[in-house]
Amino acid sequence: MVDILARDIILIVYTFWLIITGILVFFMQAGFAFLESGQVRSKNATHVYMKICANIGIGTLVWWLFGFAIFSGDWNYCLLGVIDPSNVDNLNVYGHWFTMWGFCLVSCSIASGAIAERFSFKAYLIYVTLYCGFVYPFFGWMAWSAGPLLKWGYVDYAGSVVVHFQGGLTALIAAMIVGPRMEKYARTNKKSWLFEFGRGECYTIPGHNVAQMMLGVFILCVCFYGFNVGSVLVGTLCEPTANVTAREMIRILVNDLPTTTINVTMSMAGGILGAMFGGWLMNKKPDPLTTGNGAIAGMVSICAGVGFTHPGFAIVVGIISGAIIPLVVKSLDKIGIDDTVGTCGVHCTSGAIGGIATGVMGLIRPAYH
Repeated sequence: MVDILARDIILIVYTFWLIITGILVFFMQAGFAFLESGQVRSKNATHVYMKICANIGIGTLVWWLFGFAIFSGDWNYCLLGVIDPSNVDNLNVYGHWFTMWGFCLVSCSIASGAIAERFSFKAYLIYVTLYCGFVYPFFGWMAWSAGPLLKWGYVDYAGSVVVHFQGGLTALIAAMIVGPRMEKYARTNKKSWLFEFGRGECYTIPGHNVAQMMLGVFILCVCFYGFNVGSVLVGTLCEPTANVTAREMIRILVNDLPTTTINVTMSMAGGILGAMFGGWLMNKKPDPLTTGNGAIAGMVSICAGVGFTHPGFAIVVGIISGAIIPLVVKSLDKIGIDDTVGTCGVHCTSGAIGGIATGVMGLIRPAYH
């Protein structure tokens, strides 16, 4: 009787945990809106806001229709609560749907920054439909639900690879296909293929509001705590059932929650330091845009191993992720790829670093599997 009561109490805690952290993850859309709109010219700011609205509207619809079903590997979750009405009473399913919906929107939003100021809104609507409905759910199923990567022992605690590297790689490919802005290079052809050397001098196109961009950075930094701590129970595949006692869930919270929060903090600090000094050395002056991106890059890179990495290792991972950002920006400019807000360095490169760092750390708890 006591165990049943304790399990009911922890079920309530578990459900609220998913909802609160899911709200924080969803609020990252505001961070992306400020971050991106501050780095584009004022005439294109409204276009950024419309793309964020499209992410939320269309992304939510396709996630409800079939995206979550693909992600979870269970077609009963198509049109959640309609095809299988029994799901209406399943708080665990709804809570999991809500949290993973936020992760899907974050991953989808990443590509928007790389192609800002030159991408058709109609084409973007098609992209959101395909990405939230098929691309992200499929790779999420492979790594997190019941796919082959999970069975082979692959670990991505909070999505360095599944969410950020995937979104960053999509952004890189999109920037290569769309081509640069007309004002970016001395010689720019309207028909550009993937990348092209010899475009001439690369010009800096400054954004219209640095303060707005930095506000987006700070919003994302706060929301990243929800992004990571929300995976403490979800990431361990742990929920209150007959096989998982309330005592076990409390143990996971007590052990993983402090580790997660301090690792996020240390990696963020490392990302700031790496980007600040790396950009200073490369550009001969400190730059708030590079430094702000470094903070996000540090938090991105630690997501994969945030629940079990040592804090000392976390700050090293953050420093590496932040320091490489100015190098990535220079390299992309050199080969003619116009990444408007530095998305590829922040998400693609840092996500890959996080995935590799997790394998290097290698201290995976058996309970995770």
